[in-house]
Amino acid sequence: MAPAQQARIGQGCMTIQIIRPADRQAWLAARQQDVTASVAAAVLGAHLYTTPYALWAEKTGRLSPDDEETEAMERGNLMEPVVVAMIRKRFPEWLVTYENDRAYFRDPDRRIGATPDAFIVRADRAGTGNCQIKTCSEDAFKQFWLDPDTDEVVPPTWIAVQAITEAQLTGCAWACVALVVITWRGTFQLHIIDIPIHLRLWNRLVTKVDEFWAMVASGEEPSPDWQRDGDVVTDVYRDSMPERRDLSADRELDMLIHQYNRARVEAAGAKAVVDQLRPHIIHSLGNAEIGLTANWEVSARTTFRSGSQSRVLRVKPRRDPNASF
Repeated sequence: MAPAQQARIGQGCMTIQIIRPADRQAWLAARQQDVTASVAAAVLGAHLYTTPYALWAEKTGRLSPDDEETEAMERGNLMEPVVVAMIRKRFPEWLVTYENDRAYFRDPDRRIGATPDAFIVRADRAGTGNCQIKTCSEDAFKQFWLDPDTDEVVPPTWIAVQAITEAQLTGCAWACVALVVITWRGTFQLHIIDIPIHLRLWNRLVTKVDEFWAMVASGEEPSPDWQRDGDVVTDVYRDSMPERRDLSADRELDMLIHQYNRARVEAAGAKAVVDQLRPHIIHSLGNAEIGLTANWEVSARTTFRSGSQSRVLRVKPRRDPNASF
């Protein structure tokens, strides 16, 4: 890893380290010591994909390391130069700086970091702006970015927090998101969304990050979100030890175990019923792929996998039970 450069940047004259990693592994190592902009909204409970518990598990090393580049990450990395080219083509009067060097900006005191994508100078905005580059599918755009009432493009909260964090750590006067939507036709739609830098939000984020690191130092942990953190919890406690724990005083746990056991028994019974009814239905279909009853449409098409074949049974209500066959 290259030695860190020091700079006085942003609100409150933060001392910022600028690390220029030699490779992806060095970049990942630099990020591990901080709450990074891409997941910063998690400490506010406002991140779509990361919870406070998952962030705690990652930063304390309890979560199994996953340094593999996902398909979404690969798409984003490959599309960055394309998005930059689109910005320069659409707005030739803008000065766009794009290094693509994974330069990592961090506040070592607050332990907040960011890897900015690009910087823009525009005649209609004072100073340099931070530009966060994003790509998404048309379905994701409609679901997460488009306001259904006004048809305005509104970035998800976690992305707005990311852009504000990057602007603060890089000393930028303003921030924006350059979003490219990949349509079902294979075309690209570019949206430039300005992100107001709300200092109250930034100050709240800084406070929450301080509280997060204080919790980590104390050995405490946040409460899991049981709707979202199930896989993280089982990963954190993936290794068993030869010991016995007395949990007899935990009445709530005793009730949870009762609910779990009842659900498990009911699920096993339901599976037995399903396994019995499935061949009955296929027998009535014979070799036909689709059958219609008074209220149901049934399909059982043959599929071939790993040298074997089977019929996949699917059922759905008939749209018009009174229609003719």
